[in-house]
Amino acid sequence: MNIAISVQNVTKHFKKNEMILGDISLDLAEGEFTAIIGPSGSGKSTLLNLMSGLLRPSNGHVFINNQDIAELNEDALADFRRLHLGYIFQQYHLLSHLTVRENIYIGLSGTSERHTVEELAALLGIKDILNQFPGQLSGGQQQRVAIARALIKRPRILFCDEATGALDEMNSKNVIALLHLARQQYGVTIVFITHNPEIAKTAQRVITIKNGSIYQDRLNEHPITAAQMHWA
Repeated sequence: MNIAISVQNVTKHFKKNEMILGDISLDLAEGEFTAIIGPSGSGKSTLLNLMSGLLRPSNGHVFINNQDIAELNEDALADFRRLHLGYIFQQYHLLSHLTVRENIYIGLSGTSERHTVEELAALLGIKDILNQFPGQLSGGQQQRVAIARALIKRPRILFCDEATGALDEMNSKNVIALLHLARQQYGVTIVFITHNPEIAKTAQRVITIKNGSIYQDRLNEHPITAAQMHWA
């Protein structure tokens, strides 16, 4: 198994004596879709932010591409994230004064290896809206644009923090299906934080976080498809 992310004995304190994560260790495989689930306040988003370099651990190490990102200075860490990592959030963070095409191009950030806008637009079903502005789009369309923006630089790892949290059931299913398609098409490793157990059922691996620790870590031998997800 090739390792995409190796987390070694990571802890995180935000205030004195307030431990958010305690001694987390795990390895994530390249090209795998991993869902991290848990109740609000359990530490799952903190774990994602530590793995993605948006936060630094209080102790421990996070290795990506044989690089301990926790040891990089701010400029080097920013460059590493720009070159190797992609991010999708619950809010779309599109620039309202730019077209869809221009919003996608922002994701390049000077990287050399890239997809074309047309290639991603075809994969994500947004070819017909490239010249429109975010205010003219539905929530599902905006999230597809955000996915294209994250993928255009060919990131090694795509971090998704409640990426369907603002969407209805139909659009959520569409986005999850597209993320799995992108993983299969491009081999990108996906780490997906969610409250939704149905989304976790589509993942190849499911990690449950409770009270700042790993409560359960299991391989999902029989993932369902996005279309098979069922909202209660």
